[in-house]
Amino acid sequence: MILYHFFLGLYPILAYLISPFNEKARQWVNGQAKVWEEITILKQNIKQPLIWVHCASYGEYEQGLPIIEKIKASYPSHQIWLTFFSPSGYLHRKNDGVADFVTYLPFDNEKNATLFLDTLQPSLIIFIKYEFWHYYLATAQQRNIPTILASALFRPGQIFFRFYGGFYKKILNLFTSILVQDSISHDLIKPLLTSAKVYITGDTRFDRVLSTAASVAKFEWIQKLSSNKIIIAGSTWESDHVILAKAVSEIKKVNWIIVPHHVDVNSITQCKNHFPNAITLTELLASKQHFTSPTVIIIDQIGILRNLYQYAFITYVGGGFGNDGVHNVLEPSAFGKPVIWGKNDLKYREAIGLRNVGGGFSIDSADALIKTIQYLMVSEKQYAEICKKSGQYIIDNAGATQKTIDFIKEQQLLG
Repeated sequence: MILYHFFLGLYPILAYLISPFNEKARQWVNGQAKVWEEITILKQNIKQPLIWVHCASYGEYEQGLPIIEKIKASYPSHQIWLTFFSPSGYLHRKNDGVADFVTYLPFDNEKNATLFLDTLQPSLIIFIKYEFWHYYLATAQQRNIPTILASALFRPGQIFFRFYGGFYKKILNLFTSILVQDSISHDLIKPLLTSAKVYITGDTRFDRVLSTAASVAKFEWIQKLSSNKIIIAGSTWESDHVILAKAVSEIKKVNWIIVPHHVDVNSITQCKNHFPNAITLTELLASKQHFTSPTVIIIDQIGILRNLYQYAFITYVGGGFGNDGVHNVLEPSAFGKPVIWGKNDLKYREAIGLRNVGGGFSIDSADALIKTIQYLMVSEKQYAEICKKSGQYIIDNAGATQKTIDFIKEQQLLG
């Protein structure tokens, strides 16, 4: 508990100190300063019953969204209050319209937890994947409000399994139920639980990407590109650009579309330094030119990547050569595309799973990337088989959302 209280005391101070120099920290500090004002305004529109869903950030929202949508369909009289810890989730989804209310989560302490639950009076609380806030969970337990940790994933190196992780083991037991993605997570935490119950329901992201692929948007500007095949590199970082630049210089008879993880002016400028002959999507849209030879396009807009993958012959997902880790390999896989990513994938079971079934490739260098692309472009039969395996991987692992809703109904958590 000492570690937890140390974090609670230190985090706001550090965020405040670095906020003048860090946009994300500044957004969080400003959000926390206004959170109760926002909650006070929104609470006037509460009509019970209400379900509180909490996501740490945008990635967890992608996992939680199928659950929210299914709850809205199954329990239309219930309202949804959605909270975020990170600005990346809140700022992108505060006007989403899927949930009835969207706010930051007030920082965890006894006073905030008491006031927040007094205000919402939720019938059910659902935390997505990685969130473990002691005072909120303890207060909910005291009030007999059922709490679910949904689509959870556990690894041996986490604090729960350390000799000093006793307090965090207690936090796990504050949940009424923990719904995990796989048997590995189930077997890891089962011995730690004295009160909470654990069930295997799967990863809701598979349902999310299937839904996206089924209702995909089209982009007319793709027609401006030459008839050559397209390789799309999504959610890329500086370390990816170094690797990709070598592949672009070597493999010339394809169109390359680079989608950086950050699209601010500085990030796009840095990206263009690696691809000096590239043009941005903004420049492409402003031009009347139709290309007859392959080109490199850098996407300087947000929100289109998941739909863009439909046009790819081969896809590359960034993050695997840096500390952030591999980004979402499931989005291109949902379109049945071969997926390539960097070597730092040990914590990403979806990437490992896709590789194991033969739908994706982990590479450790630019040379390996070039060889993998050449391999995929040589044999039509082999390429078709890999595409089939990639798409089938998503289908075989879908269904977690319905299992989650079935669990809620079976346990009569909403009456």
